[in-house]
Amino acid sequence: MGGTTKQAMRKVTIILTKYSDLTSNLLYLVSGFGYTHASIGLEEGEFYSFNFKGFCTESLEKFRRHGVKKSLRYELQVPQAAYEKLRESIESFHSRKEEFSYTAMGVILCFLRIPFKWKDHYFCSQFVAEMLEVSGALALIKAPSLYLPNHFCSELERSGLVQSIEYNVV
Repeated sequence: MGGTTKQAMRKVTIILTKYSDLTSNLLYLVSGFGYTHASIGLEEGEFYSFNFKGFCTESLEKFRRHGVKKSLRYELQVPQAAYEKLRESIESFHSRKEEFSYTAMGVILCFLRIPFKWKDHYFCSQFVAEMLEVSGALALIKAPSLYLPNHFCSELERSGLVQSIEYNVV
């Protein structure tokens, strides 16, 4: 018989945040967008991203301590295979975190809509976009280096992967 097999699904979380510091306020004004940072999380509850110090591990408590003023959480259901690739990619970044750096130049080029990939250099939303793409969780409509935090909203909502959206979770 030609039945379909239901594939196991796993939860992945994307959190967009807006901090209250000077850099975040400047990015907010220049970009005209509501969120200035993006992170990706697996079922374990930790989130991963890039900040001025490079690759970082984050948590809801850490967001609160660092002055997040607003946030948006997307919970996605992705196939098991994509989840495993995502976990492997994040583990690779974590084990080699000293090799990675933040790129302010990447953010500037993103604002100018110039795709640019600099080996081992990332900004937060570029990292999240690349993790979604390399895992196969989401087929992106543009290069990962062209994503700012708010670019995820409409794309995620159209993807059919979103199980829930929650505002101000931090």
